[in-house]
Parts: sequence; structure tokens; C-alpha cells
Amino acid sequence: MLDLEAIELIKQLKARYFRFLDTGDIDGLRTVFCDDAHAHFKGGDYDFELNGWAQLETFYKRAFKDESFGMHNGHHPEISVDGDQATGIWYLNDVFVHLKYNVTTMGSALYKDDYRKENGEWRIANTRYTRLWEEMHKRSEDIILKSRPIGKRLPD
Repeated sequence: MLDLEAIELIKQLKARYFRFLDTGDIDGLRTVFCDDAHAHFKGGDYDFELNGWAQLETFYKRAFKDESFGMHNGHHPEISVDGDQATGIWYLNDVFVHLKYNVTTMGSALYKDDYRKENGEWRIANTRYTRLWEEMHKRSEDIILKSRPIGKRLPD
């Protein structure tokens, strides 16, 4: 029988992950990962791994800031639960703006996650993605950026 409550809680966990990424909320990101979490990200010109929250935190602090930010959308989750362990596959569509290099990257990837329930809360124990496609565009001079990430703030 499907554990629909666990599946819903994991969907909400991943939704928070994407929101925390896009708002640069490092404290929030800390709440979605296990201390010993592992990540492996593979794209067009990168392939790297991070082990433990300290490495994840350093990466996210460098990647998401005033001059580099994005929009990450996770779709079509396939989640399987086995007690206090679970796995998930997510389809990612994203746009990432690099103001320092005047480039926008967009594409899609497949995330594969392992989740673990710790102290009654679901956390990401292992996350990895492989890009399906990725393209970079030089930002033209006629593009006007009207807003930047809002940080931890939510709309009223």
C-alpha cells in the first residue's frame, strides 16, 4: 500500500528545497538536508560531488547570491517509500542568471533523490542530477532586470 502521507511530506520537502534555492535561503536549505547528505551534479561542462552539510553550504553560498540566481521547478515526482527510507525522481526545468558573466543558462535535468526520516522529519540524504539539455545565452543590452531574489521574505 502507498504511504500517501510520506509521499506528500516528501513533495513538500522538495518544494521547500527549490524555494530555498531561489531565494538564497541558506538557513532554510539546512533544514532539508541530513548532516551527512551527499550531492552529485552533472551538466554540460561540470561534474562534481559534495559530501556533508559543510560542503553543501559552501557551494550554495557561492552559487546563489546577488549576481547569480535562478528559478528551479521540479515536476512529475515519482516517489517510493519503504519505512523511514524513500527515493524520488524529479524532472527539473530551470533558468539561471549569471550577471557577472552576462549569461543566462536554461535547461532541464532529472533529479534522483534518497530521503531519510530523522527525528520524525523527512530529509534529503542524497541528491543528484544529470542534465538532459542545457543552453547558455549571452544577455543582450536591451534586457532590463526589474527584480532580484527576495531572500527569505514571502509575499504578504
